[in-house]
Amino acid sequence: MSTPLWQHPLMASLEDGALRPGGLQLTRTAYDKLNISSATRILDAGCGNGTTAQFLQQHYSAHVTTIDLSEQNTKQAHQKALCTVQASVDHLPFCDNAFNIVNCDCVLSLCSSVETAVAEFSRVLSTGGMLILSDLYRRAQTPSCSHAPKAAPIEHTASCSNTSGCSSNPLSLPKLFKILTNAGFTHTSSTDCTKELKELTAKLIFSGITPCCSKNSQDCSTSYDKTIGYIQINAEKKG
Repeated sequence: MSTPLWQHPLMASLEDGALRPGGLQLTRTAYDKLNISSATRILDAGCGNGTTAQFLQQHYSAHVTTIDLSEQNTKQAHQKALCTVQASVDHLPFCDNAFNIVNCDCVLSLCSSVETAVAEFSRVLSTGGMLILSDLYRRAQTPSCSHAPKAAPIEHTASCSNTSGCSSNPLSLPKLFKILTNAGFTHTSSTDCTKELKELTAKLIFSGITPCCSKNSQDCSTSYDKTIGYIQINAEKKG
């Protein structure tokens, strides 16, 4: 069995160690628009090595809790002085309304049930809380927000590209927006980040890492899969 791309030792040296397209700059772009204080409670769901959570805690002075299913990741996050729990996003071990923000990067596309994970995010968020997620999506057409009520237009100021390795299950945006709505979220904004995905793919190739984006590992190549994009979505939990 091949090692997942996010576990490759060279990944920690790319994108500020955040293990995803856009790195911490994408995080900063989203969070600078929010009113965050030391009283803000953030859950980083699927925290990876804890780089993003550490940035949120240090840069915004927020109280950050992290979870990840990987024992290796939870150990790395704990070493960064983060409050860390080994758990699945499908079954969050937290009370209702426990957080003001849920951060979720490159996790939903790996879930066996996106509906269950999003429902759990909604449960642990307080009313008016924000879900900030980024992930791979299938570029069957130009991303549309028509499936989300009061959806803001997608901004194309930032773009991300395919660096998730052998991801065979990019999200369907129409389905995702419907799931968010059913879970009690109002979609507020989206930023297409496919440019950053392409840039990360190029960095991986130059670093000697082969990004594999095909369901069949024998079809792996160093070319960017134009059918896959990367997007950041902000959604607010309604009352």
